[in-house]
Amino acid sequence: MFSQKSKKLSKEITEKRLNDFFILIILCFVIVIINLWYLQIIRGKEFEQKAINNCIRSLVEEAPRGEVYDRNGKLLVTNRPAVNFSVIPAEISDYQTMSDNLSLIIFMDSSSILDKIRSSKQNPFHALTIKRDLEKDKIITIEEQKYKFKGSLLTVQPERKYLYQNLASHVLGYVNEISEEELNAPTFSHLSGGDIVGKSGLERYYDSYLRGEKGKKDVEVDALGREITTIEIKNPVAGNDIYLTLDCELQQYIEQQMFEKKGSVIVSEPFTGKILAMVSYPDYNPNIFTQQMTTAQWQEIAQNKDNVLCNRNLHSIYPPGSVFKVITAIAAIEEGIVNLGSSIYCPGYYQVGDLSFKCWKESGHGKQAIIEAIANSCNVFFYTIGQKLGIDKLNYYTKLLGLGEKTGIDLPGELEGLVPSEDWKRDFYNQSWYPGDTVNMSIGQGFLLVTPLQIHNMLSLIANEGLFFRFYHVEKIISQSGEIIKEFEPQLINKIDISQNTFQIIKEGMKKVVENGTGRLANIEEIKIAGKTGTAQNPQGENHAWFIGFAPYDNPEICVTVLIEHGGDGSTVAAPLAGNIIRKYFQLKYNQIAKAEQF
Repeated sequence: MFSQKSKKLSKEITEKRLNDFFILIILCFVIVIINLWYLQIIRGKEFEQKAINNCIRSLVEEAPRGEVYDRNGKLLVTNRPAVNFSVIPAEISDYQTMSDNLSLIIFMDSSSILDKIRSSKQNPFHALTIKRDLEKDKIITIEEQKYKFKGSLLTVQPERKYLYQNLASHVLGYVNEISEEELNAPTFSHLSGGDIVGKSGLERYYDSYLRGEKGKKDVEVDALGREITTIEIKNPVAGNDIYLTLDCELQQYIEQQMFEKKGSVIVSEPFTGKILAMVSYPDYNPNIFTQQMTTAQWQEIAQNKDNVLCNRNLHSIYPPGSVFKVITAIAAIEEGIVNLGSSIYCPGYYQVGDLSFKCWKESGHGKQAIIEAIANSCNVFFYTIGQKLGIDKLNYYTKLLGLGEKTGIDLPGELEGLVPSEDWKRDFYNQSWYPGDTVNMSIGQGFLLVTPLQIHNMLSLIANEGLFFRFYHVEKIISQSGEIIKEFEPQLINKIDISQNTFQIIKEGMKKVVENGTGRLANIEEIKIAGKTGTAQNPQGENHAWFIGFAPYDNPEICVTVLIEHGGDGSTVAAPLAGNIIRKYFQLKYNQIAKAEQF
């Protein structure tokens, strides 16, 4: 009895175990089928694309930037072919070994190479440029040791070339790889790491016109990374060419004149605003930025004591010194404080309470009318009319003549300078404005700070008798097919409310400056020049030398502003330089020494 029961129980257990086993088998099959469905149906396309990517290289072809020409069609900036070393990060099996091997050849820190490769996680199948513009011996070495660099390639790409080296470097600017900060800016949000962009000057300002459109080439490669066939190709489109208002020969001449000096020179047409020459010295060779610089090379340039990357024309501010006196004179005439019949006696000093302000001529100029005072740059005359004006009116006319604000020139980074007021001094120094502050400002000293470009703006307003045309460097932008993309016309942006009589008095005084006043060394026989000298006191060292002028006097064709940092006296340092520049301009324009009867 017991035995039968036992057998029956054993059979039931066995059957149950078999059933469980079958259920388990069925569950396994179900899981496998679900996984197959998920991998093939749900993620099939994704894995298919990954498989394609694993055998297809997507190569970017850089577009040549547009070329740059001067006003006479002379080519200044072009492109040259350069061999770059790039890697496809997804094809590199050992980043560290690759970086170590490459470092020995291209003399770049292994850690820097490694960081660069690791930073490309977003696009591991796209070519990443590690080193631009390889020298011939390095190219040969890499080719010889190609087995060490699986996943790498050498490509020929266009690199910027500045044909005249340092010429107009602060105007033209330079290009380099886009920075992390720039990539986050809206202007460059469509670009990617490793792209080349304009960093300064016209390269920066007109970057969107110059850059062009990158090309693309998809190629199939085998397991060893060798190209098998080209799948798709999109040719790059070169950037647009720009034609400048700049005169290459005049620019070269001025840069030679500025050799071993520090400062700036601006030459423009007052009736159009076209910049004919703009020199900031010392300068630099922008070609050095087309190659990848080491940290040490960059620090050497960035920390240069002469600040060679600074465009002194619009990135530096200075006291204007006596060139500012023309504004004080304009304000005093307009406010009825002086006229052609007025005179002020200069004993060589001017007393304000307990303070005595000196004239540059210690013995004094004696009796001075306004035209004589401008010609002789008599401090006492301007102290007197400046104090009668007061700071509010002096501040008003200073801003009316364009100081204290940007001119809107087509270059990045222009500074505003500083036109002080009672409120400004109270806010900045927590002090009251004193009469002595007004006296100082009336001759362009004290708190007043300007850029050379703002002074050039003031000069243009006087030459044009109140009309100001926006300064610009580019005449036209032309596509590679010859289509005019953009043409720039003179743009009248300001007409100030100053009487013609006032301008005539100021211009007559400026003519006397060059004929027999402080600017005599700017005088040249062939052309009548109107000008004004300035010697700006500088607490950090030697005085800054200024000269501003336009020519011919009765029909101005050009305006010239010269500033020599720590140059000393404007009448002996800046004035003769300006005279040479004006002579050179007319020589170039009329192909001979300008003669008086021609003007």
